Formats: sequence, C-alpha cells, structure tokens
Amino acid sequence: MRVCFTKVLCLAAGLMMSLAGTSHAALIFTSNVQADFRFTAVNGNPLGLPGGLVLDFVANGALTFSLDDSVPNAPSMAFTNVTGDFTVSAPAGFAGATVRPFLFESGQLTSITRDGGGNITGGNVSQLRMLWEMNLGAIRLYTKESLPFNGAVTGAPFQMGNQISGSAPFDVFLDLGNQATDPLAVIGSDRFLTVTGVPEPGSFALLGLGGLAFAFRNRFRKSGIQI
Repeated sequence: MRVCFTKVLCLAAGLMMSLAGTSHAALIFTSNVQADFRFTAVNGNPLGLPGGLVLDFVANGALTFSLDDSVPNAPSMAFTNVTGDFTVSAPAGFAGATVRPFLFESGQLTSITRDGGGNITGGNVSQLRMLWEMNLGAIRLYTKESLPFNGAVTGAPFQMGNQISGSAPFDVFLDLGNQATDPLAVIGSDRFLTVTGVPEPGSFALLGLGGLAFAFRNRFRKSGIQI
C-alpha cells in the first residue's frame, strides 16, 4: 500500500490550521531585543566602584512573550510569562555578562487594534513587570522588586523599532546569599527594551509542519507503509 506523502502534508497542514482557528488559549512569540539600562554606583558599594559613577549598559538577546488569548478579538489581554536572555556588550568592563528576567509578575496588552482578519495591529503594553538579574562570573546582581515596562506597540508579534520602557529608579543588590542582608550596589534609572528583529513570517509554522511530517514518516515506516 502506498500513501501519497504530499497528501499527508496537506492533511497535517489542514489540522494545524483547524487547531489555530479554534484555539485561542495562548499567543506566544519571540522578538530580538536590545536592552538598555543605566546604573549609578552608590557610595561605599560592594563592587568597589567610585560612588556616583554612571554606567550605561547595552545588551542584546531575545525575549519570548506569552499572552492569554482565550477570548477572541478581546480589546485587552494579560501577559502570562516573559522569558529570555541577553548578553552585555557595554560597558567594556561588563562585556559578556548575561542579563535576564528571572521572575515574571504581571502585565497587560491594552487598547488592542486589529485588521479585518483579526490580526493585532497595535496596542499598549501596560505595567509589564519582571524581576531582573545580571550574572558576571561569580557576581550576581539582582532586583528585589519587579521593574515595570510600558509603551505602544504596532503589532503582536512586536514589530521592529517597538519600544517599551520605564524611568523610575530601582535598587540593584549584590547577591551574597541572604536577600535580607544583601548590600545595595547600584541604583538603576532609565531602562528600555527595543525590538531589533522579528522571526520570519511562517517560520514557526513551517518548523511545526516539518516536525509533523517527520512524525508521520516514521509512523508509516514502522507500519510498513511506503511514502
């Protein structure tokens, strides 16, 4: 018995489109992002930096955003998670350090606009809050309170140049093993997350389809069916 592999791919694609059309549980996408933070060293800080020294950090990486898309065409939806990692390129003394949100707290995408097909074409990121950490060898700096980010976006997935930011000062501590007594190291102020790239349209769908095709092929071969 011979099965047309093209037909199997068509069936798999149809199944994926059917699931996409009926499931609104989650909206998940990844964006390439540049993170900019400004740190000011406090007097007597445990890093040995001159008090008042201003350090502008630049880091690049990717963030994966997850939103609750359970209500079709809703005017707002909640963020359910943000994950990702960045590598610091400046200042030079911290190059190679990693920065990441280590605990997601909350956030909303509000004032959502859509095109005729229901695709998101705009909205406002409101109070997207995460705790952050920076690791450089054995040194770990972290925030005890979440940092809020806000800003207008032109789609979901976020589009090139979209930026969310916050300017309120925040404390950054050196991890010495006891959060209750860890010393204050620097004060953060301005922070920006700027989208520098987006995945190729359909790349994840093609990847998923390829995975399904591989699974179908293996299953048929194990059953003695030629494809």
